[in-house]
Amino acid sequence: MDDGIAPRDLKVEIIKDGLRNIRAKYKECQTTRKKEICYAIAANELMSMFGSLVPNVWHDPEMRFFILKGTEGFFVYDADLDKLRILSIEEIVTIILRET
Repeated sequence: MDDGIAPRDLKVEIIKDGLRNIRAKYKECQTTRKKEICYAIAANELMSMFGSLVPNVWHDPEMRFFILKGTEGFFVYDADLDKLRILSIEEIVTIILRET
């Protein structure tokens, strides 16, 4: 159910596949078009995939790294390595502050 706040039921494999596809399309686009155009196309794909939940999807400009805010925590994903972790806010803060 899309409540516009956070995804209730993360279908991990579906989300991973979608984000991997967005990254692949972005990289392929860059072979023939400007980076800005490719970013706009990829952002449109994110809108199609997440709808009103897009504000809960953070990503880097290259569409490789993603963080999704959900009810069970933060889905942290690297689309090139196909590596993911689901972390609580406490875990994220602890990891970040430990590194500084």
